[in-house]
Amino acid sequence: MDRGLELGREILKWAAIVTMTIDHVGAALYPQYEALRLIGRLSFPLFSYILVLGLENTRDVRNYFIRLFLFAIISQVPFYLALGMEPFESLNIYFTLSSGLAFIHFYQRKDALLALFPVLASLILHFDYGIYGTFLIGCMYLIRKDAELGSISVILLNLAFSFIWPTQSVSLLALPIILLHNRRASEMAGEACMKATYPSWKKYLYYAYYPLHLLAIYIVRIGL
Repeated sequence: MDRGLELGREILKWAAIVTMTIDHVGAALYPQYEALRLIGRLSFPLFSYILVLGLENTRDVRNYFIRLFLFAIISQVPFYLALGMEPFESLNIYFTLSSGLAFIHFYQRKDALLALFPVLASLILHFDYGIYGTFLIGCMYLIRKDAELGSISVILLNLAFSFIWPTQSVSLLALPIILLHNRRASEMAGEACMKATYPSWKKYLYYAYYPLHLLAIYIVRIGL
């Protein structure tokens, strides 16, 4: 993989992690500071785009889904403890990412019926970000295929949800960063570029950060 492209992907991952952490700190520890939650709105579009890049890079979609789903199960207890929820009041972001991955996979296979199942699951089972999250992941897939069409779909999706979730429109600020990386990735398009080997320790550290940071926030919360 091109070094600049790999570095860009790492920057996106860290930007997603940092903004997510700020969001959760605001939600769990400092709910009076709305600015923390607004900053956090940038995280999910970044994670969604990174998921799509991961789908392009994976050698086994099934294993990719299983990893996401296992971390969804692992993360659920830290998730509801850190954010002060009931156990199944909301399901953590890994469930949303799993749903989005399945949605894109079935869409690629042109199986509309199966693609409908993750959409319904995200609506009925109260995934974090809900049906908006699954559709946003679909929009990021469109960006990889057609940047203009994908960008329009992201904007329209946020406009559609602006009446019930106005602060999520702040997430559009992540779009230029995503498009910048996408342009570079498109210029470097090809199997040699996208089918790069990603170190396992980095991959699992990235996955594990989510439950670990939620556990740390919970420990701080009960300490306070």
